Amino acid sequence: MEHSAQFMAPVAACAQFVTTADRIVPNLRGEHYDDAQRVTISRGLSRVRAAADWIDIAVNRGEVDLDERLQKLLKGSGE
Repeated sequence: MEHSAQFMAPVAACAQFVTTADRIVPNLRGEHYDDAQRVTISRGLSRVRAAADWIDIAVNRGEVDLDERLQKLLKGSGE
């Protein structure tokens, strides 16, 4: 089955993230992070969620414009 690059790109991005999470999460058992490290990881996960929502909106509604808040979040300069 042939798929366009526009279809395969988000499918591959999702698969890559899940594969990476599957590899690293089991190794987190017993790790202790300080407050700054937890904040850094939480900010990164917020960016991942925002990007995933953006992809979902683009696919389901055809809306690809970024609002200012999302732009800042994806760039790591806002919450």
